[in-house]
Amino acid sequence: MEALRETLEETWHFYRRTLSLVVKGSKAYYAWCFFLLAIIMVGVVFYLKQHDMGLIATNLTDQVSWGLYIANFTYLVGMAAAAVLLVIPAYIYSFKPIKEIVVLGELFSASSIVMAILFVMVDLGRLDRFWHMIPLIGSMNFPKSLLAWDVVVLNGYLFLNLLIPFYLLVKFYYRKEPNWKFILPFIIASIPWAVGIHTVTAFLYNGLAARPFWNASILAPRFLASALCSGPAIMIIIFQIIRRVSSIKIEDGALFKIAELIAYAMFVNLFLLTAEIFKEYYSDTVHIAPFKYLFEGLHGHDQLVPWIWAAMAMNVTAFYLFLVPR
Repeated sequence: MEALRETLEETWHFYRRTLSLVVKGSKAYYAWCFFLLAIIMVGVVFYLKQHDMGLIATNLTDQVSWGLYIANFTYLVGMAAAAVLLVIPAYIYSFKPIKEIVVLGELFSASSIVMAILFVMVDLGRLDRFWHMIPLIGSMNFPKSLLAWDVVVLNGYLFLNLLIPFYLLVKFYYRKEPNWKFILPFIIASIPWAVGIHTVTAFLYNGLAARPFWNASILAPRFLASALCSGPAIMIIIFQIIRRVSSIKIEDGALFKIAELIAYAMFVNLFLLTAEIFKEYYSDTVHIAPFKYLFEGLHGHDQLVPWIWAAMAMNVTAFYLFLVPR
């Protein structure tokens, strides 16, 4: 109990010290913070309108029920899962360049999960329904409901990605050696949990038999492969910015290793995409309609066609760039 009390006191002191640093910065820093706050306030104003009217404010129907909210939710879950690409080389293989920045990756993962949960909240329509999603309190129909499983894995992963970096940062702040017997099981658990959050999200989608485009067994591995491309790619950009605007040193070796891992993931992603396209076009069943709508246009509706072909071109170009770094 004494050790626990001391740890909590150290954590609280570290947290207060961190908050005091957050409110200090240059004029450019304050301008950036106010710019972000302005965006948040605009979002709140529009959300209040939706809270009053309901989800009809989004103009979505049962045919196209997932718009900006669920698209961003899916993307952000992938961002969060991508932290595993830093955790494994850092903690399992003790790769020093990445081990020095893995905490940044875990904090990035935690912030992505928070944003993902917020998108789920606004997709509920009214905030007073949120209590239904709280395990043991709301009526989530657990364990039958896949949405209930998604809530459990997302909040569990958020807990892990807050506990691990905060514990390590507090210990490093006081120049104390971390108790690896305590924290290592949580680190190990975060690896399959990272796979789990995107797998459960994929199951949530491909369990919809009435939506053949999502009703594909290949969806979960494709989600994971694409997440291990896009998530670390954003991290590389963030790390480049961090080492230019701060005194934090990030070695080139760490960025090159992340880029190498992205190349492997990108190959798997493109291979799975090719397999999926082959299956749909070669069998040419009625279920090909969503693919034709996306890649060719259907019954005169072709607004998404330029976007998907641009995305395909960017995927192939990115794979080539990571495969041939020079």
